[in-house]
Amino acid sequence: MPYSPKHAAPKPAPVRRRLAGVAVTSFAAVGGGAAMSQPASAATTVWDRVAACESGGNWSINTGNGYYGGLQFSYQTWKGFGGQRYASTANRATKSQQIEIAQKVLKTQGPGAWPVCSRRAGLTRANGAAASAGTTTTSGTASRSTTRPGKLVVDGKQGPATRRAIERWVGGSVNGSLSRADKRLVEKKIGGSVNGSYSRDDVRKLQRLVGTRTDGSWGPLTTKALQRYLNAR
Repeated sequence: MPYSPKHAAPKPAPVRRRLAGVAVTSFAAVGGGAAMSQPASAATTVWDRVAACESGGNWSINTGNGYYGGLQFSYQTWKGFGGQRYASTANRATKSQQIEIAQKVLKTQGPGAWPVCSRRAGLTRANGAAASAGTTTTSGTASRSTTRPGKLVVDGKQGPATRRAIERWVGGSVNGSLSRADKRLVEKKIGGSVNGSYSRDDVRKLQRLVGTRTDGSWGPLTTKALQRYLNAR
């Protein structure tokens, strides 16, 4: 019977509990070994390697097994380490947000929180704390100097680049205009009203998807969260 350790939220007692997900069985046992044996590129962080083992590198995965996102957080662990300030479950958060929460787990529980994949990926307290997703600073805001080529600047503005990224995401016109037809595609993508009006309920659905405050008002904070979400895809 394969080993299936459980996630654990932080507790005052010093006892350490493990966190890895069921995906360890499917990805690590079947394909993870081969993936970990390949040399990592300079752009690949240790967290990318952990995610490759845990989830096949799919940061938005939700297979219904009770574990979510690239690093396979349980609901309890994600909530316990503060992840719900971004999204209800890890798969709805961006890659950089998932790594931020993983670093908190690593600080408390050590690499053993991912007992199989940490060994395969070479995860340590030192390299896991230093690795980042490369799109945000430690404060969670974008830095123009660290934004990778081809990625959106997370500035909360719906400029032409952001509008084109939205259009590409939903399969629209990709001309930077975000037409009414494109807006209907956005609504369809998020399971909304599909009338091009961006109702408050539609905006709340988008906000839940990108992991920001669900107030039904699409302002700069929602645009920033969407930019981070699109950058992580």
